[in-house]
Amino acid sequence: MASPFLRHINKESELNQLLDTKPVVVIDFHATTIAPVYSQLADEFKTVTFTKVDVDKLQPVAKKYNVSAMPTFVVIKDKKVVGELKGADPRGLRALVVKHAPKPSESSEASGSGESGPAPSDVRVPPYPSRGDANEQHQLQVSLLEYLDLTQVNCLNENPEHTLKSIIESRLRNSGPAYLESDADEQLLLTIPFNQVVRIRSIVIHTKDAQQGPKDIKLDINKPALGFDDIEDAKEPAVVQEITVPEDFVAEGKHIHLRFVRLQRVNSLHIFVSSNHGGLDETRIDAIDVYGQPVATPSLAGLKKTEDD
Repeated sequence: MASPFLRHINKESELNQLLDTKPVVVIDFHATTIAPVYSQLADEFKTVTFTKVDVDKLQPVAKKYNVSAMPTFVVIKDKKVVGELKGADPRGLRALVVKHAPKPSESSEASGSGESGPAPSDVRVPPYPSRGDANEQHQLQVSLLEYLDLTQVNCLNENPEHTLKSIIESRLRNSGPAYLESDADEQLLLTIPFNQVVRIRSIVIHTKDAQQGPKDIKLDINKPALGFDDIEDAKEPAVVQEITVPEDFVAEGKHIHLRFVRLQRVNSLHIFVSSNHGGLDETRIDAIDVYGQPVATPSLAGLKKTEDD
């Protein structure tokens, strides 16, 4: 599903108007479609205006910005080209946006329309107030879905026709019709394993029908075999964190910032959902994402050199 924050440019005058009124504009010069990651970035970085230009319809604009391959992404800041990326490179595109995204204090728009909304939608669930600049937090985290070990993904009490794997197997935040749904009752126990050690800063849980969305959850890590009996009655600090997720967080897919200090070396993340917002028999999750950083590990060659020294 395309982000509502993406603007499709059909006339060069429309683009010129944006360049006159928006501090940062990212342009995707495309022929037909663009990868879902572009839509995700539009949802995340509300201080940046994201657009799409069809090169077949606006050939003069494509020529003006020297577009010779698709996709091509151009970043324009204060009407000057400050960055460009050719090719479908999700990591490179995120890095390009992060580099040029203004801080919230710099993002006031001359138009005064407030269309882009508050920036960005990363909010720490009370009682854990957000610390530091929101743009800085974005620079510190990337989606960890690309590091999933899909062979070990597991979810207890999932409906066999609506599984956890179906919404994460693309290693991108799900925007299709698939969804995860509980089976016998409202509880779910998700195990999300990674193919290398990661640090986790935040998670996103999105449900189209917020009444079915998770409300009370518990997080734990690195448990080879975890069942409902192990976590249902567990309290902090026996589990990493207990969270009551506000309804608007699941409805809008906002970031839930976590206790980073307890999530420094994660091989697998476990999410226990004990209730949903509507008190319904089925809990539903349409998309889930995990943000943080992979932990760099020294190469074997480097270890050997250290030993030899």
